[in-house]
Formats: sequence, structure tokens, C-alpha cells
Amino acid sequence: MQTAAYPYQPVRERGTLTCFLLALLMHLLLGVLLYYGVRWHSAAPEGVAAELWEPIPEAATPEPAIRPAPKPVEEEEADISLQEKQRKAELAAREQAQARQRESQARAEAARKEDAQRKAMEAQRQASNAQRQSELARLRAQAGGTSAAANAGTGSGASAKASSGYAERVRQRVKPNIIFNEDVPGNPPAVVAVSMAPDGSLLSTRLAKSSGNAGWDNAVLRAVQRSDPLPRDTNGVAPSNILITFWPKDQGG
Repeated sequence: MQTAAYPYQPVRERGTLTCFLLALLMHLLLGVLLYYGVRWHSAAPEGVAAELWEPIPEAATPEPAIRPAPKPVEEEEADISLQEKQRKAELAAREQAQARQRESQARAEAARKEDAQRKAMEAQRQASNAQRQSELARLRAQAGGTSAAANAGTGSGASAKASSGYAERVRQRVKPNIIFNEDVPGNPPAVVAVSMAPDGSLLSTRLAKSSGNAGWDNAVLRAVQRSDPLPRDTNGVAPSNILITFWPKDQGG
């Protein structure tokens, strides 16, 4: 085997040192960047102060409040007096309404009592009339026998003519019961026809002749009715019918 005349040697690459230096420089720069980057993240951030300016609007000047002028003392007193008058007027109106209501209730109660009393009096009057009619029937029956006996004996009785002074006696009996205070011009007479039972009980009264004054006529009729029963005649029996004359100006005689 033959040895080569020239031994093998590897070919040297160009720029190897330069590349090595550049790589070393890049690693150094990378280390510096990593160092300062880690330090920046670990350090506390410093505060940053900033001032903001904004124009402040001018405060509007408030307008002074307009207050009503105080009322004069006289006007306040007048208002108080007016309110007091209104209150008194309302109170008086309520009292008047209550008084009218009480008066209405009182009138209704009085009317009710009057109606009840009237009905009671009417019932009593009817009972009295029934009793009176029964009594008059008995007296008429009795008067029939008495009249027949009297006519047979003396010629007088219930149907006989009254004695001369009997009408005057009846008039004197009735006069005190006349209630009449009016002034009647002249002295006109009122003639009353009276029908009686034998004992003098009134059977009926009517105005036989008017005086022309209704007040006097009615006063006489009422007085005759108040005088029931009338007196009997001298024979002990009242006549059946008589006429009695009354004069306005003869009441005291």
C-alpha cells in the first residue's frame, strides 16, 4: 500500500470565528434583556398623578324669595271675627233645625194624643147618646101614662101649654151660661125652640128666629145645651115644646 504523497486534512470553514463571536454577543444581549425584563415585572409600579382641570360653572345668584307682607293687626282681627261669626251662624242654624225637628215631633205627638182623645170622647159620646136615647125612650113611655092621667085630671101635662112664667124661668136658667163678649148693634133678639122630655131633659134645640148676628145665635144655642136639664113647670112636668127669646143687652138682667 502506498502512502499518499500528501496527507488528508479537513477543509477549514470560513467565518467560524465570526459566527462564534456573533452567537456569543446574541446570548449576552438575550441575558441582559431577560435580566431587565424580570426586574421590571418584580418592581412595584410607581403611582402616576394626573390633574384634571374642568371649568366650574358660576353659581347662579338665588333670587330673593318674595314673602307676602304681614297682614295688619286690624285685618287679622277682622278675619278672626268673621270666622267666629260664621261659626256662630252655623251653630245657630243647627240649633234652629233641631228646634224645628223637636217642634215637629211635638206637634205630631200632640196630634196623635188629640186624635186618640177625640176618638175616646166620640166613643164616650156615642155611649152617652145611646144611654140617653134609652133613658128618653123610657121617659117618653112614662110621660105617655103621666100625660093621659094629667089630661084626665087637671087638663095639663107634657103636651099641655106651659104656664105663663115658665119660659122666663127657663131664660133665667140659661142666661148665666151664655158666653158672649161682642158688641152687637141694637138689641136683636134670638128665639130658640126647645123640645124637652117630661123631666126637663133636652130632646132638641133649634134657632126659630135669628138675631142677624151668627155669634150671638150660636152663643145662645150653646148656653141652652149647657143648661140641660131645664126646670120643670109648676105641675112637675116640663112641657113638650117652648120658645125662649134672648136679647144681647139683657145678659145681666
